[in-house]
Amino acid sequence: MDVATVFRGSGVDPSEINPNTRVPFNRLLNLLHGAEQATNCPHLGLLIGLRFTFDIHGPIGQLMLSAATVRDAFSDFVIWQPGYSSGAIVYLNRYGDEYAIGYGSIAASSPGSKVLYDAIIGVGVQMLRKMTNGAVKPVEIHFSHLPPERPSDYARLLKVPVRYNQHRTCLILDEAGMRTPLPSADSAARRDILAGIRKVAFQTPPDVSTRTRQAIRRVMLIAKPTLSAVAFQMGTHPRTLERRLSKEGQTFGIMRDAVRFSAAKELLELTDIPVSDIASHLWYASPGVFSSAFRRLSGTTPSAWRAATPGIKPSV
Repeated sequence: MDVATVFRGSGVDPSEINPNTRVPFNRLLNLLHGAEQATNCPHLGLLIGLRFTFDIHGPIGQLMLSAATVRDAFSDFVIWQPGYSSGAIVYLNRYGDEYAIGYGSIAASSPGSKVLYDAIIGVGVQMLRKMTNGAVKPVEIHFSHLPPERPSDYARLLKVPVRYNQHRTCLILDEAGMRTPLPSADSAARRDILAGIRKVAFQTPPDVSTRTRQAIRRVMLIAKPTLSAVAFQMGTHPRTLERRLSKEGQTFGIMRDAVRFSAAKELLELTDIPVSDIASHLWYASPGVFSSAFRRLSGTTPSAWRAATPGIKPSV
């Protein structure tokens, strides 16, 4: 495809892109959606993600490669990823004998969200392949969107079992995979790389509001996003968090509602998960409470919102 054609109308100038370019999240999503439409390639996101190399992530990529195990490497990514994006979070959560390494947006949903999630999965798969020389594969992969037009393309590129229409987008790894030693592990180099990262990381630290939105999104994956739970995630006291948010003109309740609303819209637009299940995933007390909260913010019900979304059929 002609580069100018793909970028036209996106608000992003390809001639100005460099490793330090920061792109507004909505423009990234619009660009990805436009690229998918222009190329008529429903699995474009996967192709983009699978071109990942650790050089793209600079010192953080090298830090991951120096880690002792797969788990340590992914932990590095979770810790330092906020320096790359304020519109989404990565997470590493344990569920019984399995681990989920995944990605969740905290920005407004968009048709480009599906392409972005596919790209992130491609990145995760490629990270794992390169770190272990192909020795470790995910147990399965979850996508928070409906099955694609050609599932065979996903099966061919990913080569592991895939589940669609899930409430999260992530790689599922088992304990053995997470404990796998990395051939490139280097403790001496790791100390030097980490020292360098700490000198330059967050030269413009994210504000408390941004950090709180990210923490709310992370907590939502494993527990009800209460003030206490989010403050614990951020390593601070609930009253301290409330006071700092107040200085930025924010309240915890309003921010939590906004993050939940964003996640709800995304699940309504990209999946056909029943509304009652979405309410449960987002930790609402009941489907009725969820519907009331959604109507207050959108002016309509979750079911009506979904019905108005192209390509999504109403679900019970």
